[in-house]
Amino acid sequence: MLKFYNTLTRKKEEFAPLQKGIASIYTCGPTVYNRAHIGNLRAYLFMDSLRRVLRRNNYALNHCMNITDVGHLTDDGDDGEDKIAAEATRKKQSPWDIVAQYTEMFMRDIEALNIDLPEIIVPATQHIDDMIEFVKALQDKGYAYEIDDGVYFDVSKFPTYGQLARLNIEDQIAGARVEVNSQKHNPIDFALWKRAAPSHIMQWPSPWGQGYPGWHIECSAMAKCYLGDRFDIHTGGVDAIPVHHENEIAQSNSLHGHKVVTTWMHSEFLQVNSGKMGKSLRNAYTLDDLHNKGYTPTHYRYFCTNAHYRSKCNFTWDALAGAKTACQRYVAAVNAHKAQSSDI
Repeated sequence: MLKFYNTLTRKKEEFAPLQKGIASIYTCGPTVYNRAHIGNLRAYLFMDSLRRVLRRNNYALNHCMNITDVGHLTDDGDDGEDKIAAEATRKKQSPWDIVAQYTEMFMRDIEALNIDLPEIIVPATQHIDDMIEFVKALQDKGYAYEIDDGVYFDVSKFPTYGQLARLNIEDQIAGARVEVNSQKHNPIDFALWKRAAPSHIMQWPSPWGQGYPGWHIECSAMAKCYLGDRFDIHTGGVDAIPVHHENEIAQSNSLHGHKVVTTWMHSEFLQVNSGKMGKSLRNAYTLDDLHNKGYTPTHYRYFCTNAHYRSKCNFTWDALAGAKTACQRYVAAVNAHKAQSSDI
């Protein structure tokens, strides 16, 4: 009997799929504005482990992962630039070139780590029409409203908002910066569709004018498209819990009128020298950085097995060296056993 820890209930629960013998899964994929670092990749190693455990227990998999290629702003509070557009401006390339470049790098890293791929991998921009229909339906049901800069979800209409992250909504509202957008019904209401300035390259026609989707609506619309209005497991990193996944729950459950995801599963952060990993700290290492110091993707994968997926994992070069040695010994022992078996 399989049991999984559910972030929503804070309990280990027996896995009882909605459809006998089939596990339906949605995974938040990368925002392809930069090269994935090893902290990002830890979440996909967890995804891989989950897939292998389910397959080992004779479940067929119906698994969808998105590629976020539009709509993820530089600030989770719906402020700033689109991350991909910002990188395109910095590099003096088109957003589409940026997306193609970093999607290819991500898929190459996934292959190098021997990560089992979801059955469905699709970029968000292939489902703009589905997102527009999703937003329209929320608006028709009274959960969304339009203001000058776009369409927003009204969190006051969803009484259990904050349950996943255990947020105190009154404190959230009291602490929010009301001056960010005085037209919002509540300071913590989030964007479903943003109007675009004429200079914004990535934009599409909609009932609310030219614009682009909010980050959160992408996953809800794509999960609905490929997995329906109920599915078994949603995975991602812990950083997605308080904003992205909280908002996904609000908009998906509001549209369908019931709980869409049965089990939420999240992998913890990878730290560096017991501290935060980040590009500004110059410690957001990539697989290439590891290669340049004599380590393979397999050594990193072995290193990650030393910590439970729900525990913070502390990366140091000494720890990676230890993992390399242990991995080499393990491989040598397996090869010796194979050789011995073939002699019998």
